[in-house]
Amino acid sequence: MGSSLPDGVYVTGAEFIKSQLALRAWRDAFSEGLDGMRAVCHVFRNRANAGWWNGDWIQILSHHKDASSRVEPDSDTLPDPRVYSFQCLLQEIDGIFSGAAKDDVTVPVLPTFTAGVYRPVLYYARLDQITNDWFLENISRKTAEHPRLTQVGQIFFFA
Repeated sequence: MGSSLPDGVYVTGAEFIKSQLALRAWRDAFSEGLDGMRAVCHVFRNRANAGWWNGDWIQILSHHKDASSRVEPDSDTLPDPRVYSFQCLLQEIDGIFSGAAKDDVTVPVLPTFTAGVYRPVLYYARLDQITNDWFLENISRKTAEHPRLTQVGQIFFFA
């Protein structure tokens, strides 16, 4: 028998995944406010749509460091769910996870097309905080393959 929340509602696998997505967005982009956190969530949605790890959200989130601009371990600090911007993210996470929410954050004003194909954002970084040599060499410096498509605050988003 599983544990239940005080009101008797059980946490589903999808709810768990969405909580991890929100946590990742908070860890990587809280400093950029709601739009920064939403943008990071859309990157993970784009990765699932692109077939990374066969679209398996658990694997995509578990292996986020494989495509991260940073190599440092995550902090043990957790977000305060009473903070307004994080509350707003939690209200929007269902739509981002399901794909129902339109991405109006990472889609550039003039979408980037290569050979007639739209290129979604799949990577992100604060340029002054890149510590992963792989990211620097293979994403940040290869602008023809991974152009910078948009920017939210200090975070740049790459195809």
